[in-house]
Amino acid sequence: MAARSRSKTGKAKRSLRRPARNPILSPTSPEAQREALADRLAQETAAAFQAVLHPQDGPADHPVKGLHDAVREAYDVCTAMLDELQLDPPLACKRGCIHCCYNQVALTEPEALFLGLHLLGTRSPERLRELADKAQALADRLKGKSWQEIGMLRHELPCLFLEDGGCSIYPARPLACRGWNSVDEKMCLLSNLSGDALTPIENHPIVREIADGIQSGLLRGSSELGLEAGYLLMARATALLLTGDPEQGVMDTTAEWLDGKPFFGRKARW
Repeated sequence: MAARSRSKTGKAKRSLRRPARNPILSPTSPEAQREALADRLAQETAAAFQAVLHPQDGPADHPVKGLHDAVREAYDVCTAMLDELQLDPPLACKRGCIHCCYNQVALTEPEALFLGLHLLGTRSPERLRELADKAQALADRLKGKSWQEIGMLRHELPCLFLEDGGCSIYPARPLACRGWNSVDEKMCLLSNLSGDALTPIENHPIVREIADGIQSGLLRGSSELGLEAGYLLMARATALLLTGDPEQGVMDTTAEWLDGKPFFGRKARW
């Protein structure tokens, strides 16, 4: 990965600092190996993201398509790595299991914009307007609540995209969903039935850290290009994207973010 990137003014920008390693961990410990893997994935994802959006031979011809392709590539890397894992015990996650869909997940700007483009390609204008109202209603319910408070309400708040007993945006689901995993479905069910978001759920750290590393790379790549980089609840991001004319809103927001303007930071009614 290049140590520096160029801003629109042509001035060199320093790369984000790597996360500090835990000096207590042995270099050969499972924790240290996972940390090293996540850091490598973050670097490689950031480099790939920047290469697509700001190719060395000049500005991208179709920056919106470039963004879509860059995030798609990051998701494909995540899927390929998770498919190669041989986990013991195996994951309990399977089609039709929706216990973890009672969570309000956070996603990054590139993921949110990729989701918006996916929605444009899979939903009619009428369905987009219905989704906009649904997203705003959920965002209103979450207004003013901390992450902990939202977590304790998780059993009351199904995901915005949980439809007909399944994920309606599965190909475009964010990395937080891709890394969420469990080896015991009963633990997930108990968490929802008890209303206690702190119910222990046994999982595989490697799955989560692969997804986290790639997500960190999207943030790092965005920041090093001078673009707004942060997290927002998916319901709020969707409400922002679909404000006004949903189709125009998605395209305008994507183009403006790629031009260095804020997406999550712009003023909007919650």
